[in-house]
This record gives sequence, structure tokens and C-alpha cells, in this order.
Amino acid sequence: MQRKLVWLMMVLVLGLVAAVSAPAGGEAAVPAGLSAADWAQIKSQLPPPALVTELELAKLTASDPAADEWFSYSVSVSGDTAVVGAYGKDDDHGAAYIFVYSGESWSQQAKLTASDRMPTDWFGYAVAISGDTAVIGAIGDDDDGTESGAAYVFGRSGGSWTELAKLTASDPAPNDRFGHAVAVNGHTAIIGVPKDADNGAESGSAYIFVGDGANWTEQAKLTANDAAEGDLFGLAVSISGETAVVGAYGDDDDGVDSGSAYVFVRSGTNWSQQAKLTASDAIVQQTFGTSVAVSGDTAVIGAPLDDAGGIFSGAAYVFVRSGTSWSEQAKLTASGASPSAWFGRAVAISGDKIIVGAILEDTDSPHSSGAAYLFGRSGATWSQQAKLTASDAAALDQLGTAVAISGNTAIAGAPYAGEGGSASGSVYVFASPNPPISSYTVYLPLVVR
Repeated sequence: MQRKLVWLMMVLVLGLVAAVSAPAGGEAAVPAGLSAADWAQIKSQLPPPALVTELELAKLTASDPAADEWFSYSVSVSGDTAVVGAYGKDDDHGAAYIFVYSGESWSQQAKLTASDRMPTDWFGYAVAISGDTAVIGAIGDDDDGTESGAAYVFGRSGGSWTELAKLTASDPAPNDRFGHAVAVNGHTAIIGVPKDADNGAESGSAYIFVGDGANWTEQAKLTANDAAEGDLFGLAVSISGETAVVGAYGDDDDGVDSGSAYVFVRSGTNWSQQAKLTASDAIVQQTFGTSVAVSGDTAVIGAPLDDAGGIFSGAAYVFVRSGTSWSEQAKLTASGASPSAWFGRAVAISGDKIIVGAILEDTDSPHSSGAAYLFGRSGATWSQQAKLTASDAAALDQLGTAVAISGNTAIAGAPYAGEGGSASGSVYVFASPNPPISSYTVYLPLVVR
């Protein structure tokens, strides 16, 4: 019998409908029961999946913006609450701003400053939030010597935020810059100190603190088991449950500044190194470990100077844990990657979603305006779901300098945007729907022979 295609528009009529999901820019597999030839003919009549670009929900700025404050140099989000650092605020005293989502809109809930603030403290250089707890890094704090650094813990009760504790290293030294990177999960915080010199100049370290309310104590000091001068271990940190990841982009195992990241795990109150992560295609000056993020058994590591899409186009690597072993699952790059985009300058992960900042990306947008990219995982496969850009992008904004994601909310910082003056800074909030909205469902034709 001559073959003819009868398009099925109603499931109730024939009940022979199949749903096919394809990633944006990707290929759907041949559905069960169809030959490759049939599927090729069907596929030629399907609309192509498209990258979704219009996901911007809100633009956030400080209630008191001014030039050279670099609002959004650091960002973090937990549920309906975001914290944004502005380390240049008020002659580099620094500040951090809390924003909350009411279900309809975002609004500023609080402005955080240190109780002992001083000029050039750079409070807000790094920020992190988990539930009702925020941690703010102040790398210029001088209590234990010039730029020894500190971090501050704030807690929320109702709609009010108060300073609960000031964290410093048990063995501080001038120029350590304690607080260069911070992360918090529940009652545990990790503070990066990339200029710690215990194992040579700028070998680096990270400190674990545990606490509740106003009582925070140092639990451990983490260093790499192969620490060396110039590793900058602690430049980036992340924590999820009993697992912490620390970036060391200055590690030279695969050439100068090829970079690495270290995984540590906690048993009781003891921390130990579980793995050292490096790129499967490591190269000189890849700067793998510039940014790190971990969620459960999945970690993502940024390498902004990777050359996969041209010089310094950048990449991000996904690693997964099985038992106690870690393996590389994917290498993420931007669709249409452009040279010098610095994709991977910032990364964040929430479950099966990753956001990656590319601060100098400017394809079809103003010079170095920047972008961020959303990726989603299905099974063991990662695919790009969206490219995020600002609706009012301007040259040198550098959107993606900092990124964060929590559930269906993604945020990206543009610290050099000029809404309130040159480099006053802005934050953009984007939707990150679940399931990814760049997937599509099609109704397959019934093939009658």
C-alpha cells in the first residue's frame, strides 16, 4: 500500500501520539517503533527548537546608587531572597543589599554594612546566602594587619537583618585577603583565602566555620595536599552539605596556570581531601578553577581562558561523583562561542541547572556588554537552554561577572553598568523554568502503509 502521512492532531481520536523532547539546537532521538527513514521524513516537517532569549524578569539597582560602587560584583540567591555586593560603596567601605521576591515583584529589604566599617574594607567583595543567613566578605579589613580580611555573618528575623558574627582566621596574616570568596550552606560557611602563604606565597587556603545564631567557630583549615606557591587555592569556593569545592586556577600541573579544583568532604567534624579535579583537555593558562560551584554530587568548574571557541573564549566543566570517585561528565561552551568572551568567569548550579557568565561576550550586542548562559541536564546530557543578555545592554557592562541560581530563578551581575553613574552596577533577574522552555513536544504523524 502506498505510504501516506496522516497527522494526528487529537490524542483522543487515535491514541497514537508520541512526545519528543529536543534540546535547543540539538537533535531528538528516533522514537521507538519508527524507522530512520520515516523519522527523517517526519523531522523535515517539524519546526526547529530555538534558543529562548527573552527571559528577563527584573532589573535591580541599589536604593542609593553612585558611581564606582560596583554593585553586583558579587551575587547570591536562595529561594526568594538575593544578596548583592557593592564593595566600592562609600569610599570602599562597602555594602551588601538584600532583595526579596513577593510573588509579583522584587524589592530591596535591607542594606547591610559592617558594624566596624572602615574605608577600603571592601565589604561586599564576596557574598553568599542560605535561607536566613548571609555571609559577606571584606578582604580589605585590617584588624590583623593590612588586608588580612574578614567575613561577616548576618541573620534575618522576620524582615529585619542583624549582624551576628565577624569571622577571621585563627592564624591571620597581612595581605591574606580572607573573604575573597565565601559560600554558606545551612550552618556551615567556607571562606577563601587565596593569598595565604603557608605553603609559599599565594599558595592559598580556605576556612570552614560552623555556627548558629551569633555563635560561629572555626572547624577546619583546608589546604591542597600538593599546595605550591602561586596556586591561589581559595580564589573560588562552594559548599553543599558535607562537600566543599575549592578552586586553584594558579595550579601548574598541566602547564602554567592550567588550574585545578579540590573536593573536600566532612565526616563528623573532620574534613579530608577527596579528589583533585582537572580538565581532560587541560592547557597552559586555561585558568580552570577561576570559578566553582557544587550541588549534591555535581560540580561545575569555570575555565574562562580556555581556547575551545577561539582564544580566551572559555569553557566550564561538569564533574559528577559516584561513591567517592569523580569523573568529568561534560564540557560546556557557548553556542556561537566568540574569542575573548571569558565564558566561565562565573558559574553556579542548582540541581540540573547551570548558569555560566561570559563577561566580555558581545556577539550581536554592545562591546563587552557580557552575557550569561543557562544549561540544563537530561539524564547525563547537558544542553544550552538560553543565552541571557540585558534588555538595556551597554558597552563594558560585563554582565555575568557574578551569577547565581536557585530553583527557577537565575541572576547575573553587571557591575560596570551605569544606571546610577559610571560603574554603579545593576543586577538582572531571569526566569529559569522547569522543565526548560526551549524543549518542545511534537505530535508524531501516523505512518500508514
